[in-house]
Amino acid sequence: MEKLAINGGTPVRTAEFPSNFLGGSVIDATELKELTDVVFEKSPFRHYGLGNPTKVADFEKGLREYYGRKFALGVSSGSAALACAMVALGLGPGDEVILSAFTWFSDYMALVNLGILPVFADIDETLDLDPYDFERKITPNTKAVIVVNFQGGAAKMEEITRIAKEHNIKIIEDCAQAMGGRCGDKLLGTYGDITILSFQMHKVLTSGDGGAMIMDNEEYFARAVRYHDLGMIRDHFADQITNKDLLDDEKHCFAGLQFRMSELQGAFLCAQFSKMEDILAKCRKSHKMVRERFADNKHFKIRYTEGDCGMALFFMFETVAEAERFKECMCAEGINVGAASACCNMLHEYPIKNQKMAHPALAPFGKGCYGENVKYDENACAKSDDILARNIAISLGPLYTEDDVNDIIKAIEKVDANLYA
Repeated sequence: MEKLAINGGTPVRTAEFPSNFLGGSVIDATELKELTDVVFEKSPFRHYGLGNPTKVADFEKGLREYYGRKFALGVSSGSAALACAMVALGLGPGDEVILSAFTWFSDYMALVNLGILPVFADIDETLDLDPYDFERKITPNTKAVIVVNFQGGAAKMEEITRIAKEHNIKIIEDCAQAMGGRCGDKLLGTYGDITILSFQMHKVLTSGDGGAMIMDNEEYFARAVRYHDLGMIRDHFADQITNKDLLDDEKHCFAGLQFRMSELQGAFLCAQFSKMEDILAKCRKSHKMVRERFADNKHFKIRYTEGDCGMALFFMFETVAEAERFKECMCAEGINVGAASACCNMLHEYPIKNQKMAHPALAPFGKGCYGENVKYDENACAKSDDILARNIAISLGPLYTEDDVNDIIKAIEKVDANLYA
């Protein structure tokens, strides 16, 4: 049996792996051409300029067609999309929204900055929201649930959707890391009352930062448009709205912020969007090579639902000790272990632990506010901690070759053979 590198043997791999960025690793002259169009139009603002700005509108049109949904709105970030989603649904102080404890700060921040009380639930072995714990956390004040499809893998969307409908709860589908992912034959992003996307550097498509919302409800769309642009609805959006009563400023205008997407972001995303299927096909091919090789392995399970984006391999072990030892050995063999995501159990992080806001009087935790006496227990989602501790992850990217993937396979075989001899 070949000696493990951690014990003095020769590592399987000494060369660096390609970048595990997704859209970011395939940036080329296509993006430059789209950006050049904006420069020559001299119109980096989406609604007007010296020329004819169309890039953000083109990208939104592409999103509508791809997802088969009525409305799409480009915004400045995934966080902006989440904030706009809460406003679109009319959520605010006194309302509760359930989300998995294992997520990213943006989901929590979007809630508390609008005075909404987050309620944390566990994940299951999909690494996404546990439907059972979601249902268990519902109260009369629960108005919505945020479902994160973590790292391109589907949550139990059919079950979550059934529960949400039974309790009249709206679904915000967080596909920040799952653009192009599927749940069987159904596109992720088509379950939510509102779906949000992100285009930060680690996402399937990137424009450095940026986000989008997709939905079918016209009233939600009108409210999201108003919130992302200082309360107004410009002609481009007004033309898409059939219920003209929603355009009445006297009745419907409210204070908003500036979360607009620029033409530079839109141009970059038009180029990136044209590459999405190729990015996903290459990642899925690599994922399949490893997944099928170890389909019958008795020592770990690889997370998989049909339609997974293929951006990372997650290996679930029976014990934390096994997972930690496997990770140490794989790293010594020259394999990059650790998903390209900083998601974590929010209950262990600040400002969740101290529940501080920019001003102490602000809802939901301020004096006299709905959540004044709510205290989060750091150990309330211990099941999530256990699941995460028993997982190791290996990220993939569209530049990985068969040789790169074969080195991953060789290292897994070597470590598995030694640890379980």
